[in-house]
Amino acid sequence: MKTLKTHFRMNGLPYTLLKRNEAVAVYALGGTYTDEVLHYEVDIIYTRKDKYGERQAIAKNDDFGRDRSRCFNSKYQADKYFEELTAELSMQRILSQGVVKSIAGVQKNVEVMQEYQLV
Repeated sequence: MKTLKTHFRMNGLPYTLLKRNEAVAVYALGGTYTDEVLHYEVDIIYTRKDKYGERQAIAKNDDFGRDRSRCFNSKYQADKYFEELTAELSMQRILSQGVVKSIAGVQKNVEVMQEYQLV
């Protein structure tokens, strides 16, 4: 699978990948006439399957903001949101996998269970 690019241009703006994990990426955005960082974009990473194969992508212009991807003026705010969004998406993934039936560290009481078994 193709992963996200570290440098690209979209809508005439230069994007530079600062950090990422399996679900979220942070990009630094320059201006139209400068490569100086003006904004930071926190994007959810999607997996697309199309005629170009399976690849990672960020939200299209029409979907940006609707999917909890956001733009920030400061790196601090972007980093904070990166951590919050990562935690939120991780929790959603855990909940979608269902409830774990056995809890680690808890031993079954075999003596009590044998009392109720049919012979």
